[in-house]
Amino acid sequence: MLVHYKTPGAVGGWTLLFDESAGDANEKFNPSFRDAVMKVTGYGAANELKIPLSNTSCQLPFKWSQNYATVAAAATGINTVRAAFKGLTKHLRCTFDATLLYFPNAVLSGSSHDQHGREVLHQLNFETDDVTTTEPT
Repeated sequence: MLVHYKTPGAVGGWTLLFDESAGDANEKFNPSFRDAVMKVTGYGAANELKIPLSNTSCQLPFKWSQNYATVAAAATGINTVRAAFKGLTKHLRCTFDATLLYFPNAVLSGSSHDQHGREVLHQLNFETDDVTTTEPT
């Protein structure tokens, strides 16, 4: 699996976040979705009417292990990964062989970074609109 990101509306290509084939060990890819439902209780009705809405939110955690050249580079890597997303909206692209999934308008909702020498276990949690196979602009 490859994961790339880019800023919405920006000119240019995608930036690599991590690549399993390059030795970055993906330990967690577990998107979860919440679809909005409007509940209406009718007067005297035995049950609520549930109306599905098109609004969806997606919780998207990534957890991967990455090796750096030095202990100092690993510490700097923590700052670099966090700074790439803190307070910014990004589009995310996940590549599985020939399949591309896009998670538009992702916002970092939390992160943790566990450093052991030159290795860092990064965990980023995003909240995004939904998943699509159409590349966002």
